[in-house]
Amino acid sequence: MQAPGITLLVAGDPEVAATLRSHLTRAGFTVHEARGERETIRRIEEIAPDVVILDLTPESGGAGVCRRIRELPSLGDVPMLVLSADEDVSTRLELFELGADDVVAVTCDPTELMARVRAILRRGADRQTVRRIGSLRIALATGDAWLAECQLELTNGERAVLIELARAYPGLTSRTVLDRRPDQERDVSSNVTEVLVARLRRKIAAAGGGIEIHAVRRSGYVLRSMTTAADVPA
Repeated sequence: MQAPGITLLVAGDPEVAATLRSHLTRAGFTVHEARGERETIRRIEEIAPDVVILDLTPESGGAGVCRRIRELPSLGDVPMLVLSADEDVSTRLELFELGADDVVAVTCDPTELMARVRAILRRGADRQTVRRIGSLRIALATGDAWLAECQLELTNGERAVLIELARAYPGLTSRTVLDRRPDQERDVSSNVTEVLVARLRRKIAAAGGGIEIHAVRRSGYVLRSMTTAADVPA
């Protein structure tokens, strides 16, 4: 029977690693392991895993390894589940901001862990068409978007604008491109585009924020994470 996926397991505690490896292997996963940030990045580039499971400890590289994974040019969109002993809401939100797809307690039931891993794999089955900007995920084929765990409720026009912004990320999307969106039969005015951008900003803010649609004067717009992206001159 074909294995359900290749997993990179990053755990500093040998006992935790052994337990997780046993459950994953029993569920049919091919398991590779790494320790520390440098080895984790190297192993991701070597094996291109279907999912990374990160036990958040200083030995495994800590929260910083999440950001380093997301910064990888070609494999930074790998689905990532983080196990954390800290169940504080602010910690969980920070991990989502750093790029985690899911955050669960390190003591969670193995059955629940396997269900969450499979759910991440289902969401990431077409990961080459998903663009990540900070905690925002955008399906380029449909315009479906999630901010951390919250799916944004978007109109067709808002989806089309977001797709164009995501495709150009981290570069600029010109006003001309946005005014000629594929959801329109003919060119529309910049005023319509500005209204759609304003709506997107409000919906992103309502879902938790952390993502900016930055207006570049007389040029267009740039999507960026307010926590990681460099400033774009106006």
